Parts: sequence; C-alpha cells; structure tokens
Amino acid sequence: MKKLMMLSAALLAMQAAPALAQDGPKPHKEGKGMERYFDKQDTNKDGVITEAEAVAAAKARFTEVDANKDGKVTKDEAKAHHDAMRAKWKEKREEMKKLKEEAPKQ
Repeated sequence: MKKLMMLSAALLAMQAAPALAQDGPKPHKEGKGMERYFDKQDTNKDGVITEAEAVAAAKARFTEVDANKDGKVTKDEAKAHHDAMRAKWKEKREEMKKLKEEAPKQ
C-alpha cells in the first residue's frame, strides 16, 4: 500500500513539475486546481477523500502511465506519459492565451 501511495505521489509530482516551470497564464491561479483535484478523487462526493478513493486514484494514474499494460511502469513509459501531458498543457495554455487575446478589452 505504501509503495502504491509513494508511486502515485511521485507520478503526480513528476507531472506537475513542467506546469510549474512554464511561463504564461496559470490555469490554477485562483486556487481552482486543488478544488478540481479534490473533487475528482472524492468519487462519492461526501466532502472527504477516503484511503480507498486515494488508492483507486493512484491505481488509475498507474494504469494511465503503464502504456503496455504489463503491470509495470518503465522510465520510457513515464517519460512518454510526461511528454504527452506537457504537450496537452502547452495546448491548453495556448488556447487560454488565444481566448485572452480575443476577449474584449475593458
């Protein structure tokens, strides 16, 4: 159980690092990121995250990263997932920038 939680935390930290290192608009500036993260893990919407919900979220993340579904995550799989997430975040930042530029000036 501890190994799974540590792996989950490591994968989460690995995915968050590029988002924090990038310049440009920060989608979580108003503190909504933590709220979305919490709400996603609180699957029964009772306002708390149980150990079972946290473990389920960690397993889901592991499954997402385990590209060949062999029950193991290699450095190559982790890097590929990380790179894919960076590309996704970059696309979202570009969309936000475009929307901001297109928004009427006040």
